[in-house]
Amino acid sequence: MKFRHIVTGTFFTFSLLAAAAFTSFAAVSKGRFETVDAAAITGWAYNSDKADAALNVQVVITNKHTGEVMFREVVSAGEYRQSLYDQNMGNGCHGFTINIDWTSYPEGIYLVEGTVGSRRFSNTRTYTNGNADTDVSQQKQPPEDLKLIPLGVFKTTGYCPCKSCSEGWGRHTSTGAIAASNHTIAVDPKVIPYGSRIMINGIIYTAEDKGGGVKGNHIDIFFDTHSETKQHGVQNTEVYLVQS
Repeated sequence: MKFRHIVTGTFFTFSLLAAAAFTSFAAVSKGRFETVDAAAITGWAYNSDKADAALNVQVVITNKHTGEVMFREVVSAGEYRQSLYDQNMGNGCHGFTINIDWTSYPEGIYLVEGTVGSRRFSNTRTYTNGNADTDVSQQKQPPEDLKLIPLGVFKTTGYCPCKSCSEGWGRHTSTGAIAASNHTIAVDPKVIPYGSRIMINGIIYTAEDKGGGVKGNHIDIFFDTHSETKQHGVQNTEVYLVQS
């Protein structure tokens, strides 16, 4: 009886290890944008374990300044691309096209992000619609009728959507907002309540995130890229609460 239990247990353990090994070698779906222009968004998605399958892709367009999601759509990546076929990507039918009318969107800079399964596209794209400098210049030169309340000198650092900075959360914040550069900051809610508008170096940010290492008089500023966070480094800056 004991021997049978040992054999059964050994077989069960071996089965689990084999399943884990198989899972670890399973191909990962991947996707990439090709073009984002005034008329359309194009790209592709592919999984070598499903070489001829058309995968579903989700594309999200977010206003970079406000963080508002302006567009969200799931499409099937089943269009033929000769370039994909030439790269031995199955039958080559892994492309997609989304026609879009940018004239229906307010002027500004938009982030175009894609996912296939649970995996993000390797290249987030941006699209500038109209005169995008307007919003940024207005932030850097706020109206004179704003009331600024000094909060003192805070340590400021930077973070971005990369896994190293956001621990896998990307642009998703603790308040549910989508983080955007020149807009989002992470704070200690006990010091600066969520929703507070904070001016740092002439730019008005909104407190809509928090971080495990953000305690007391410390503000983490959201940037689009890791190089920008490194460029910002650690600074000691006078900050102001904005009241209009």
